[in-house]
Amino acid sequence: MDNVSKEKAAYLWNELIEYEKQHTEITSEERTALHEWVIAGNSVYENSSMATSESGKPCDFFEVYRYEEEIRQTLKKLPKREQDNYLARLRGEDTIDNLHKDLNEVLFSMRIYEQILRNNGLLEEANVQIKQAKEESSKHALQFAEWRLSYPDVELPFNQEEFICQK
Repeated sequence: MDNVSKEKAAYLWNELIEYEKQHTEITSEERTALHEWVIAGNSVYENSSMATSESGKPCDFFEVYRYEEEIRQTLKKLPKREQDNYLARLRGEDTIDNLHKDLNEVLFSMRIYEQILRNNGLLEEANVQIKQAKEESSKHALQFAEWRLSYPDVELPFNQEEFICQK
């Protein structure tokens, strides 16, 4: 804690002691990482990723440390290509492999749903509902296209092509 004032260092160390009293399930590796984090002048209630919960509150050190450790352990088990796909999915990026996997899962689910609908005499009703939904979607796309022609200079908060549904 060379770069931290004595007051702040004392505060952080007391915070660490209280935190460790509340979190008794800490492994020795986690304890070492936590101590290094605090010695570097950081609070146990902060994290290096600046990650926050859904409420906007910063995640504490262990929430992020354990999540990152889980990622590291998962990556060790995967070949290079699967590592790339795994990391891309975490970043919210698409890869051909991930898209292919997702498509296969959707197609598999679709076959099961279709089988259930057929077995319960509901397939024809579902097909009617799908046809109606497509017609409604086409109607909305046409209304949007007409509106867009009337207001060509209005900046949209989305890509226009993404909005127009495929038939």
